[in-house]
Amino acid sequence: MSHTPLRRLVPAACLSLALAPALALADDAPVTMNLMPLPGTQQQHDFRIKAVTDMKFKAREGASDEEIQQINAKMGAVKMPMTMTLQMSQRLQAGKKDAQGHIPVTARIEYGTMEMRMGDGDLVPGMPAKRMPSMQFNADIIDGRYENIRLSGEGAAQLPPQMMEGVFRKTFDALAQMNGTPLRVGESVEMPLEMNVPLPSLPGGSNAGKMSARYTLTKVEAGVAYFDIGATMDFKLDLPMPAAAASAASAASAAGDAAPAPASLQLVMTGSGTGHLQLRLADRLQQRTDLDLRMDMRMPMPDGHSMQMNLQMDMAGVGKALPAGPAKPTSKPASKPATTPASPTAKSAGDKAKAAK
Repeated sequence: MSHTPLRRLVPAACLSLALAPALALADDAPVTMNLMPLPGTQQQHDFRIKAVTDMKFKAREGASDEEIQQINAKMGAVKMPMTMTLQMSQRLQAGKKDAQGHIPVTARIEYGTMEMRMGDGDLVPGMPAKRMPSMQFNADIIDGRYENIRLSGEGAAQLPPQMMEGVFRKTFDALAQMNGTPLRVGESVEMPLEMNVPLPSLPGGSNAGKMSARYTLTKVEAGVAYFDIGATMDFKLDLPMPAAAASAASAASAAGDAAPAPASLQLVMTGSGTGHLQLRLADRLQQRTDLDLRMDMRMPMPDGHSMQMNLQMDMAGVGKALPAGPAKPTSKPASKPATTPASPTAKSAGDKAKAAK
């Protein structure tokens, strides 16, 4: 029989009974899902991305032995799988509200060195390790939405303005629809994102895709909301056929040796993944994020062959709040953000943090 004095058990039991309603209320109280930055705040997010790609060519039906040998020779030049690594850092600053209630936002994205290595560890021929160009976007938060989006920097100049602005606009619009949703533990909110962004030399609406991210609140602890993430994607992109291949196909079609030449090639891409998010509610800081995404891509080649690619992408990020004030140039991203959880498999955020230690 236990010799613990009864006078010690009674106060402990009373304390437990007193705290139980408060604890239950805290766990059951709804939290508001909102990823918009608060006015007068500045944050930095460092990300580490790793993508492993396995690529296979499939010869068209009726291909000659010589064609198949040529394809195998091309494949042999690059030893699979290929691994891409990249670090990036984003510094985001939200100013104070102006007289109209608008909040100016500036975000600068700095990339570290990107490497593409083959299965034997060597760099992919013709693709030396290099630092990626930076980019910046400015916008105004008006009534909970990003408006007046402006892009600048070398990184933004490398892609068509209408394409870049379209991607940012659609992403921010989807974010605005999700923000403000009250959630209790066990409840979810979905952020669907439909992409229909025109590519150069192709008519509008020639490419379309859908992405969706589902956030499920798993717990709230010490002012931090923990979410499980489920992501899906489904894209069909019409890409311009290379000029030389298009000319050859048109000539063959005119001679009656082939079907009419297509104006473009369709890239089909599907994928799904899981991840986690830790959101500090007081200042809306995304303390940690991770996402494991698998994508399958299939693209027909101009000569009737096809290419199949399988990609496994792991992304991990860590965020920190910075002192409010004028934005300073973003420092070079660290090769491995401190305390960033590795995410080769879908583990809980807590397990990953322990693994990182």
